[in-house]
Amino acid sequence: MPEPWATRAALAGLGLLSLAGYRLGLPRLGGHGFPIHEAYVVLSLGLFLVYLAAVTVVLRRPSADRVVLATILGFGLLFRLAVLPSPVFLSSDLYRYLWDGRVQLAGINPYRSAPEAPELARLRDAEIHPRINRPTERTVYPPAAEAVFALVAAVAPNSVVGWRVVVLGCEGATVALLLGLLRRMRTAPSAVLVYAWAPLAVLEGVQAGHVDFVMFPLLLLALGWRQAGRMTGAGLALGLAILVKLYPAVLLLVWHRRGERRLPAACAGVVATGYLAYLGGVGPRVAGFLPRYFGTAEDFNVGLRAFLTAPVDAALNASHWEALGRCGLRFLARFGYVDPRVPIEALLPADAEPPLRQALGMPSADVGTLLLVQVGHEVVRGVAMFVLLALLGAVLVRLGRRRSEGAAGVLAAGRGAVAAYLVLVPTAMHAWYAAWMLPFLTLQPSLAWLWFTGAVSLSYLKYAWGDLPVWLRLIEYLPLYGLLVWEWVAVVSTRWALHRGCGSGAAPV
Repeated sequence: MPEPWATRAALAGLGLLSLAGYRLGLPRLGGHGFPIHEAYVVLSLGLFLVYLAAVTVVLRRPSADRVVLATILGFGLLFRLAVLPSPVFLSSDLYRYLWDGRVQLAGINPYRSAPEAPELARLRDAEIHPRINRPTERTVYPPAAEAVFALVAAVAPNSVVGWRVVVLGCEGATVALLLGLLRRMRTAPSAVLVYAWAPLAVLEGVQAGHVDFVMFPLLLLALGWRQAGRMTGAGLALGLAILVKLYPAVLLLVWHRRGERRLPAACAGVVATGYLAYLGGVGPRVAGFLPRYFGTAEDFNVGLRAFLTAPVDAALNASHWEALGRCGLRFLARFGYVDPRVPIEALLPADAEPPLRQALGMPSADVGTLLLVQVGHEVVRGVAMFVLLALLGAVLVRLGRRRSEGAAGVLAAGRGAVAAYLVLVPTAMHAWYAAWMLPFLTLQPSLAWLWFTGAVSLSYLKYAWGDLPVWLRLIEYLPLYGLLVWEWVAVVSTRWALHRGCGSGAAPV
């Protein structure tokens, strides 16, 4: 069988198998007595195995065959259409998007009040409002995301399918931009399968409806314009991407060229304009829920920080934690966050005491000791977060300094920034947070990150089990770290071999 026909047949078979999983598997989640999140993890991992087989086909047999490309794009669309009418079950974020859009159409700044605020009582309904997560907190989403929420609410108010169609349109733009970038990188267009067929994209995109996927086209516009040297356009696109989800800001440090001001100026101007548009009447509260996002209550599937602090947690006893807690309280008092004249027992709200006792395993400790131990844990957590954020900044600066100005160099710096962020970020790691690696993987594959885009779905077991055991997080993260080291060693070895070959007068291969 000629090679194009072999590739066509393999992809057609794998596409049909995946389509059956999406079309038949999703409606059956939660049946047969299994919790829905356990069943979802089994389904997503099964789809991921099929996806890996398809990725292997297109990477081993790169193809510009039109039938192959049509097969990839056709099935990618069918996967998303199959999940379009399915119920929302992975995340309730989508309902917050619909609520924020409704609030804005009523002429109210979404950063002003939480959904439970009395002044918003007239906007509540029986469909959207009861499903909002964190109803007592103001919104966390940046201004461009809020503008999209308002636009969708004006066109398709309160419509889950309407929002999913918007995400589908953004994914179509993402695929189109990826094809253009693949052409620029002189890579076979069949590589677009890495994004188009990724279960992480299908399930966290159109199915869960996360706003991150609205950001991807802006991200790729910024990449393409930065590769072409169009600094102002790259800055404008990157600024808009930041205003949808804040984390693309890490790319500014690796794409900025020393002495060049257009990219950072355009980016800063867009971000400032976006926040100024929502600043009226709320002032600093325009940050919304974001400051509290860094608190312990938001920890979920934490990666490297958890592994770094685990030995500390095991080594310290109660007296050590109390000593650290006293240091922490003195620090807070010094900067005015705690009144030293208030008895320590009064600093812990009564409703917070029972869950804290259970979490710390200290059912009989007095309130003062309980609070000091908790503050001690917060000190260790805070120090670890500071160290990792400082390390992330250092890595980003180094990536920017070592970046070459060719298209490949800009891409490598961008992918390195995304990788550094995902490894070193000390806060939560929800599954969809890893999705922005997928466009970069399409352009520059990595076994380590392919693994993680599938393994990160294991984090949903927390909802079924109440916690993620250490062994499960090791399965999720250790292969990632090991494969990253292996890939780094392979790159260094290749560079060293080329350097020695050139140094000895041999022609480089």
